[in-house]
Amino acid sequence: MFVRPHLQEPIQRIQEPRNFMQVIMGPRQVGKTTLVTQLVEKISISHHFVSADAIAATNTIWLEQQWEAARTMMDQQKVPEFLLIIDEIQKIEQWSEAVKLLWDIDSRRKRNMKVILLGSSWLLQRGLTLDGFAFGRGIH
Repeated sequence: MFVRPHLQEPIQRIQEPRNFMQVIMGPRQVGKTTLVTQLVEKISISHHFVSADAIAATNTIWLEQQWEAARTMMDQQKVPEFLLIIDEIQKIEQWSEAVKLLWDIDSRRKRNMKVILLGSSWLLQRGLTLDGFAFGRGIH
């Protein structure tokens, strides 16, 4: 399998302390999902990888259910950190508000849930800029 040249940066960011969500955005079919698949093969962090691509509902209930499933897996495995990866996030209506709320809850509870969001460029960026999140090395 072709190893994506940009793999080292997301590996490094996931290994850092939990401060920011990581966002990988770009046009369709450029290898975002392949990159993250390779990432989870290279790291030793338990993870939950889901895609909003094939879900019927586009509201935030599915997103909340997946986040809770990741929390449950983390608790059951008794691991100090966990990685939740959500592909095609832009397909969920009002995803940015829901993600911010769920991230803040985990932050207040000191839950070391790291998050990677993947999505197509302009739709994802539209959700990010409308929400007013801070930018930098990811979403804070």
